[in-house]
Amino acid sequence: MCNAASKISIIALVAVASAACTTEAERRAAAAGNLHTQAEALVASGAYDEAIVLLDSLDSAYREQTATRRVSLATRAAAIEGRALQQIGPAEQRLAEAQMRADSLAALFVSVDGPRGLEGYSVARELAGQNVTASTGVQPRIGADGYLTLAAVVKGKSIGLNSASVTTAAGTVAVEPAQAGRRVSSEGSELLMFRQEEVTPLLEALEQAGDGVAKMHLDGTGGSVEIKLTAELRAALVRSWQYAMARQALRSALIERERLERVLQTARDHRANAPAPEQEQQ
Repeated sequence: MCNAASKISIIALVAVASAACTTEAERRAAAAGNLHTQAEALVASGAYDEAIVLLDSLDSAYREQTATRRVSLATRAAAIEGRALQQIGPAEQRLAEAQMRADSLAALFVSVDGPRGLEGYSVARELAGQNVTASTGVQPRIGADGYLTLAAVVKGKSIGLNSASVTTAAGTVAVEPAQAGRRVSSEGSELLMFRQEEVTPLLEALEQAGDGVAKMHLDGTGGSVEIKLTAELRAALVRSWQYAMARQALRSALIERERLERVLQTARDHRANAPAPEQEQQ
């Protein structure tokens, strides 16, 4: 009698536990389905980022709901496609503006062949034909990749050239000293090629100074020399900086436009190949 009662109790407990498990499974399935439904509604309304956030939550919180997650693949692809389409318009506008800016400045530069084995570069028309080693001074150059370098020469004097500085009404900015190994010394003169990231503060200072007073120096461990900063050289320095920035903005805009095209095509491929709800039910 007791054994029979015990067996009945155990069976009852198992039944209750099974019912509880079934209820929890159904609750989670319903919650996952609700997230997917909300995500679909957000995609339909054009809220693509919000839809993707919900789909991420669905994937992370309800990993066991494989059927719902598989169906949601098409919704995710639709969200990514919609977002890419939203972004392509502004990206094309930025690309067009960058192209126009770069083209307008390019007309003010001329190409110069580099020494044997080295790439050529572009210089502002004002500086075309200038022999950079003929006297103390600087020459901004734009490489084929659109990056700027600044050739600096101290003629007939050794100062341990390793830096440069610009002084305007706003103060003085200077290049961090370069390693001595980068300096080339020949017949009592010194040459150093400054990289874009090194001279950015100098060129920005000149640009911001406008027509105000500005002085430029080449500095070293053994002294400093002032460059004759003519209106022509000053304009060439600022314009070279602007051209480099325009070229780099154009390259970034091209890369972004191409990236969005790839994202769009991938999303469309995924959407076309994603399982439809009726496929999951079979």
